[in-house]
Amino acid sequence: MKIISRFIQVAAILAVISGCKKEEPFSKDYDVNLPAATLASVSDSKPFVGDTITLNGENMLTLQKVSIGAYNFQILEKTETSAKVIVPRLIDAGQITLTNAYKREFVSEVILQPQFYPTVITSWPAEIQRGKAFTIKGENIDLIKEVRVNGKISSIVGSATPTQASYATAGIELGETATIVVTPKAGEKQTSAALSVIAPINTYIPQQTIMLWDFETPPATTEGWGGSPFTASNGPGFFGKEYKISSPAGNGWDGCYIRLTNDNGGQGFDLSAFAKPHITFLVNTYGKKGYANPAITIGGSESDKHFTGQGGQYSDSYMITTEGWEWRSYDLEAMGWADIKGKLDKVDMWFRGGNVGSGDVFEIALDQVMITDGPLTPGLIWDAEAPAGGDLPITFNGGTGLTGYSQGEKYASYLYTVGSDTWAWLGNIMAVGNLTLDPMAYSNGIYINFLVNTGDTEGYAGIQVEQNGNKAANQKLDPAYGDNYKFRPTNGKWEWRSMKFDIASWDNWGGTIGDINLAEPFNLSVYARGGNIASGVNAQLHMDYFIFTTVPLDPTLIPE
Repeated sequence: MKIISRFIQVAAILAVISGCKKEEPFSKDYDVNLPAATLASVSDSKPFVGDTITLNGENMLTLQKVSIGAYNFQILEKTETSAKVIVPRLIDAGQITLTNAYKREFVSEVILQPQFYPTVITSWPAEIQRGKAFTIKGENIDLIKEVRVNGKISSIVGSATPTQASYATAGIELGETATIVVTPKAGEKQTSAALSVIAPINTYIPQQTIMLWDFETPPATTEGWGGSPFTASNGPGFFGKEYKISSPAGNGWDGCYIRLTNDNGGQGFDLSAFAKPHITFLVNTYGKKGYANPAITIGGSESDKHFTGQGGQYSDSYMITTEGWEWRSYDLEAMGWADIKGKLDKVDMWFRGGNVGSGDVFEIALDQVMITDGPLTPGLIWDAEAPAGGDLPITFNGGTGLTGYSQGEKYASYLYTVGSDTWAWLGNIMAVGNLTLDPMAYSNGIYINFLVNTGDTEGYAGIQVEQNGNKAANQKLDPAYGDNYKFRPTNGKWEWRSMKFDIASWDNWGGTIGDINLAEPFNLSVYARGGNIASGVNAQLHMDYFIFTTVPLDPTLIPE
């Protein structure tokens, strides 16, 4: 029995020794004294926010985070005895905490007392919508300590930038007027004039975009009047094909060359659910002068209205001149159709001289003529005419047998074989930095739009936003299209994707999504993986024309 007992003891000891050969990560509770980064002094204990200061101490090469409370400094460079960091603009006075690669913290005796630049308000809101947020603009707006409306504290909405911030009025009792008082962290208090309080102007979910003419087939036309000579062509355009009218001379207001007509197969168009119906299109006069204007029939009565700049957004005045393709969106109600939110019998587009007279060559081309529920407000991200920051070996125009249209002369292609780990990171197809979105222009919502084609197989790409170490990723894509961690096979046809750009609902890939402020520069990338595509599949991914809009470009998508 003693022999058996000693055998069991030896076996147990050998098992322990054998187990000790396995290395465990630093997160395990080793009884090892890992060195902490320590701080002895700083180059400036009263720096201004945004300044670069030097921390002096020991074991600085292991440094991973410098903070005061919840506020983190950006680390620029490190040596064994020092580190250069940037004082964040949002910060309080306090003791500096160092955290190293082994998760060891050192709370210093050094007290940092940041100094703040004065805030200057240059633009108050013209009015306040009852219960809704308002925006103030100026200098060092992110250095505001407190905002009060009629004496009540107003909470910030989202994140402030140095130039603007939005504040809430929900829960604050407002009379017919309201006064805003801003208390900066530095500088004088600033007070607005008495601002009018109005009923809230509601945001809305845009209705489905209506495509009037994409010109992939010759459009239905009606004869014009006046007898002026012209040439109509249906050649290559911005997307697929354009429709162009050319004439050796403008005919002024003496006639109409030709009319396009669309009555939706006799069904007309119902805009009764539209909040802000606009006519949106691409236009190119190739450096010459041209003009076209819509005519709409409602209840059997036809009337035409004109493009005259739409409140200053455009330079046209009964005449359009461009050097290349431009997006235009015009508010149909503001153009004069007071009864536009109802049933339309048909929509025409009249090509006529307008202010283009006989002394000028007339030429104008249109593409993608649509009715959108609001202005397009386009913001181009990448048109795939050249590489943009990606690290994957993409090619251009690398597909065969693709149908429908892409945009421009080139589209990006990435062909790959899905490995055994279908979620292995492959890299970025595109990575564009320094993007910003005006919160007022996109206050009703943001869509990210692009063209995709998976050829005769499958493909997957995700979208990532990064700003100051905060990362958000849309991995699942949009289930409304049947996409689920891969694109639904497009069977060789180009398809639109118009997806709400709602990063708050995306996956958190690092930092805090709520700290991402799209009004400040951010990076956007499109990355490739296998995703839900089976291992061993030869995947295809062809993509083109990434663009931000306030309404969906895809006329087949019915918004939620």
